[in-house]
Amino acid sequence: MVRAVVTKLMRYAGQAVHRRDVTIDPKKLDAEVKKLDKMETNLENVADKIIRETQELENIKHGVLKHKDHLGWMGGQLTFLAVQDIVGAIFGAMFFVITQEIWQLSSRLGALNLAAISILSFLMGLSLVYMSRRRKLLSIRLFHTSFMRAIEIYLISFITSLWLIMIFNTAPDFTQLIKQAVVVTMPAVITAATADLLFY
Repeated sequence: MVRAVVTKLMRYAGQAVHRRDVTIDPKKLDAEVKKLDKMETNLENVADKIIRETQELENIKHGVLKHKDHLGWMGGQLTFLAVQDIVGAIFGAMFFVITQEIWQLSSRLGALNLAAISILSFLMGLSLVYMSRRRKLLSIRLFHTSFMRAIEIYLISFITSLWLIMIFNTAPDFTQLIKQAVVVTMPAVITAATADLLFY
């Protein structure tokens, strides 16, 4: 619209220059200039409004990232991440708790095997958590936060596995209960940490 007014003024002025018989009406020219000034003011107001709204959106986005929970319960209060871990761990563990091959496999495992499985489970959880945090760059102390979060996920997954094994009563004694829990914790950690990777 402004461009059309400017073009019209230029054409009108050009005609006045080339044709000496055309006289420029000062009132009409003054009205066109005022109209142009008003449009320019309106455009500046709209541009200022867009800039203000963009800054408000950036502040909201920054606030959401700043207040995002880094830990599920080790930070002193229970957050939504703990619920997310429990649901993810249940999803990963429930299919393995009732599998007879897991019962037989866990009964043959020694202490060294159980320790290796525990370490492997923890490291897999740590790597998934680290990748989810590194992707968003939410913390300066990235490794420390990821390490604490991986401990949380492992403990919640282990407790969830114990709870499911006791509910289904698949372990004949306490030793078998712990062995089965260690084995079942591995898929539980993977699904819980994957949920953290996807939804964090």
